[in-house]
Amino acid sequence: MKSFLISFLLFSILISQKLDQSFLTITDTLSSKKPRYIHLTPHLLEIAKNGQNLSINKRIELESIGFNFNSPLVSRGGMKRSESDGLDRILDIDMFRFHYTITGYHSVNSEDLDNNDIPDYVESIAKEFKNIKYIIHDQMGYLKPPSDGYYSSSLDKGGSNHYDIYIRNLSSRYYGYVQPEEYAQGSGDNEQSGSLKELNAFTSYMAIRNNYFNFPLEQLESIKVTLAHEYYHAIQFGYDGWEKPWLLESSAVWMEEEIYDEINDCYQYMKEWFDYPNRSLDESGYHWYGSFIFFEYLEQHMGGNRILKEIMDESANLNSREKDGSHLAIDNALKKYGFSFQQAINGMSIANIIMSSSFNADKFSYEEAESYPVEGPTIFSRVNFELGTIDTIISTGLARFGSEYIEVTTRTPIQIDLINTSGPISDLQMNSILKRNDDSYLIISSPAINIDPLNFKSIRLSIVSQDSIKNNWDYKLIIKDGKLGTDSNVPRDFNLTNPYPNPFNGSIKFSVYMLKDARVSINIINHNGQRVKAIHNGQLNSGNHYFNWHGKNESLEILSSGVYYIKVSSDSNQDWRKVTFIK
Repeated sequence: MKSFLISFLLFSILISQKLDQSFLTITDTLSSKKPRYIHLTPHLLEIAKNGQNLSINKRIELESIGFNFNSPLVSRGGMKRSESDGLDRILDIDMFRFHYTITGYHSVNSEDLDNNDIPDYVESIAKEFKNIKYIIHDQMGYLKPPSDGYYSSSLDKGGSNHYDIYIRNLSSRYYGYVQPEEYAQGSGDNEQSGSLKELNAFTSYMAIRNNYFNFPLEQLESIKVTLAHEYYHAIQFGYDGWEKPWLLESSAVWMEEEIYDEINDCYQYMKEWFDYPNRSLDESGYHWYGSFIFFEYLEQHMGGNRILKEIMDESANLNSREKDGSHLAIDNALKKYGFSFQQAINGMSIANIIMSSSFNADKFSYEEAESYPVEGPTIFSRVNFELGTIDTIISTGLARFGSEYIEVTTRTPIQIDLINTSGPISDLQMNSILKRNDDSYLIISSPAINIDPLNFKSIRLSIVSQDSIKNNWDYKLIIKDGKLGTDSNVPRDFNLTNPYPNPFNGSIKFSVYMLKDARVSINIINHNGQRVKAIHNGQLNSGNHYFNWHGKNESLEILSSGVYYIKVSSDSNQDWRKVTFIK
């Protein structure tokens, strides 16, 4: 109970700190004081979700710049959206309504070369939105953002059911933002999705700049990446507005690159990210933008660009308002393609140190590796091994879902052992990246490996913290004399057979072959990652053991039809099998 209370208090403090940071960012920006950040959307999202917890004085200050606290989500909506001030013209193109003006503080350049009474600047924005809409909705199959058409007459909905974009003067350095506004249909269900029932879909609208002068990119390039990034947020909010910001932001950067591959605005985030690979994949703040590289790896090796759509579908099925479901959504999506979240972060870790587009890198390549503004991640430790010695590397700085890299130089065979000093060995994975003399690679993932350097140009290791529950990943590596030849010593306790029949509507059978005596747990997991039935928990002797499941939960009630997972775990390894139950 004491541990739970401490965790709850730490979580509450973290939420309060994030809320206060978002409050400062928004008040400084929207009151035209001193802009601090380039991306405003995550701060507007934080205020939307948790703004009701702010102090009275802070709420009054936000109200003075247009925020409305009369709805479950805190936004700048109400009788009149603040972004609509001073905008007296509209243009309807496809599903979008553009609000703009050619006079005053928020005016766009009035140049109109085709004399159709629509400024060329507005037309260029509308053209890019049509392109983005075609790629994201028509080609990739994403749901459209939920409509604000259901709003009562007391709320500003931009005058139509279109998705509203407000083109106006924004504080310097800010590209644009998406403002979450209401729970879709008042219940959190996106009416665009048909049978899929979202729990936390948000309506929204967008604000973008009336010019992009003095930005790092050319004006049209700035427009393109802004629209791709921010509109993807609008789509994400239509699936699950409570999804974790790290996933929303990193995948939005990925979407910029996916739609406008030639611009490469995402490169600006890479140096900081690769300088600190030990930091968590889902760390808050600037780091999460560099985590787009994770989705680059998934897209190129684990499902194509459709994997991101699958992740958002899974996100909509999870109640992210109740708990962090971001990693489970990714894992559930990857399982459809025969992969897992742990495989993904380890694969990315290996690809990041190889950093090559060559066919020799195989499934650990990046298409644009040679163009990336980084050569690879920071090396945590370099070891020059001498025969007859023992080298020990100790780490206390590896964060959850982070990586640390070690380079080893040796003329004689070595034995490398990974020891987790703060938990089970399964929390960590050691990947040995061995570059052969012909420039091909041998990858061995094992906590213990013997390496003979005879046929290798380089020996590098990536240590990955792959567990999502624990909070400490201290470890040590012991490097000592090895033997001739290169092999691994993979601790494995069992083999799980494929369940049969699958799909099933009565009983499904499977067996677990124990390679040695070991304690094993066997559980049935639903698509939300929740255990619905414990099949076994205890010691199993070496040999074959047979089990079956009748589609029932712990109370012996028949479960609903759908996808479930048989999960078998020991101290050394775990295995999953997807099964489909049909009543």
